[in-house]
Amino acid sequence: MRLQSIGAVSGEQGVLKVTFPQLPALVCPNGHKRFAVPEFPIILLDHLAGEDETSLPSGKTRGLIFKDYRCGSCGAKLAGGDGQARTFGFDIRVKDIPAFRVELTAPVYKCPSCAKEQLRSLEEIQMLTAPAMAHAFEAAGLKPE
Repeated sequence: MRLQSIGAVSGEQGVLKVTFPQLPALVCPNGHKRFAVPEFPIILLDHLAGEDETSLPSGKTRGLIFKDYRCGSCGAKLAGGDGQARTFGFDIRVKDIPAFRVELTAPVYKCPSCAKEQLRSLEEIQMLTAPAMAHAFEAAGLKPE
């Protein structure tokens, strides 16, 4: 098997879309595909949810049953609705693999008070990341060892 990019693949879960413009993978001459390293999904999830996503502008969630979304800067209530889709890109470095890019597309909401654009909730995006990645890996035909 040889390490190569397998082209653009995407996966969606809820409001989050994860896209890999050039996903690195091990590919054999017969077309079988495996993760670039066995622990690739876990390393990538730790990187995205633990480091990269925390840099995204995001609001705060209040309430357990009736959720209320507030601006992360001024605390004003964020408007409901679908929001405006925006793509955030990250360059990822995983051991022994050339750097590659991951793009996250999610709705952003403009604060009516301070006009800052942000995700409604970082926690919501972090919870959707693993299943969206899994859908992308499935679409790419990647299988664990």
